[in-house]
Amino acid sequence: MTLKQLEYFLAIAEAGHITAAAKNLNISQPPLSLQLKALEDELGVQLFERDKRNLTITHEGLILKERAIEILAMVNDTVRELQNLGTDAQGTIHIGTISSACTHLLPERIVAFRNEHPNVDFQIFEGNSTTVLDMLEHNEVDLGVVREPFNTSIYNSVPLKEASLGENDADSFVAAGVPSFFENCSGNEIALADLKGMPLIVHRRYHDMLTNYCRQRGFSPNVICQNNEIASSLSWAEAGIGVAIVANNTAAQASKKLVTRRIVNPTIASRAYLVWDKSHNISNLAKQFIELFN
Repeated sequence: MTLKQLEYFLAIAEAGHITAAAKNLNISQPPLSLQLKALEDELGVQLFERDKRNLTITHEGLILKERAIEILAMVNDTVRELQNLGTDAQGTIHIGTISSACTHLLPERIVAFRNEHPNVDFQIFEGNSTTVLDMLEHNEVDLGVVREPFNTSIYNSVPLKEASLGENDADSFVAAGVPSFFENCSGNEIALADLKGMPLIVHRRYHDMLTNYCRQRGFSPNVICQNNEIASSLSWAEAGIGVAIVANNTAAQASKKLVTRRIVNPTIASRAYLVWDKSHNISNLAKQFIELFN
């Protein structure tokens, strides 16, 4: 069994047809059919059920497909790591990130990294923390930038440090809404208790955290909307539907129509982390990038 046979097998599994797979691989059909038969003969199993039009992958084929993806990914990772052992590193680092980290936290590190490694480029995929963690789980990105909480038993992590956030590198949460919601609030802060009764818009990841803080102050928050996107929270707030509870760095990207008040008594904060999956091998290039955060 060769790596080429595994590549051919995956192409057939993806296309579901020998002719289509041969076209995708830019080879003729007969050699591809021979390679598939040779692989089945060597393994002693049938990898596809055949009919006149299509191929249907068998249970044995599904097992091989899963292993083949892992094997080829490991080979590619090994090649990249060996190529990047020298000082003239080159390649691509794939990063999934929450949007708020794209404004300054990541660009500062990327500039510093590219000054040392000008032949390295980056693929950035933006989403919420849940989306980024899902990309990491499926090995679609090398590294992720997320906000706590996350499962520390699954992910290695390094906190993102920023001087403006203070000693603990935590980003304070704010209440963001149209001015009419804060007519009785002077200054740039609002006590958590003053949010009692206000219609609140909260990302699902922070709902339990907010609820626990509010209950410690003797009330339950009036959450009128939970969502999966911070942008939705801000757009609803801009429409005057309610007050969005978001991290300060995120609120900095909000419309000028919104005013923000830092939540105090108590202060609610969340740190951002650079994370990577403990079960996946990461490239030497990604390891060098991580070092910028230590």
